[in-house]
Amino acid sequence: WLGFQGKCYYFSEAESNWTTSQESCEALGASLALISTSEELAFIKRYKGEANHWFGLRKKGDSWWWTNGVAFDNWFEVRGGGPCAYLNQERISSSLCH
Repeated sequence: WLGFQGKCYYFSEAESNWTTSQESCEALGASLALISTSEELAFIKRYKGEANHWFGLRKKGDSWWWTNGVAFDNWFEVRGGGPCAYLNQERISSSLCH
């Protein structure tokens, strides 16, 4: 676990789909990461390693929503055509959730 700006982060090495990953986090009283600042995004990019990592952003209809129910204000671009967001080596993209 790593701390940053009052939040704790765990970068799992287990491979799983978005839905199962979110459920695993919830079982620990946590959630997939909710990224609210560019500094936080830079922190996550720095420590995530080479693997892709899901985070708590999901598309419902034409809009993106954080898992805490807050609408995403599009402060970064989400590429791809899927409904679940992840961070790869260079950018934020999306794919199927399962």
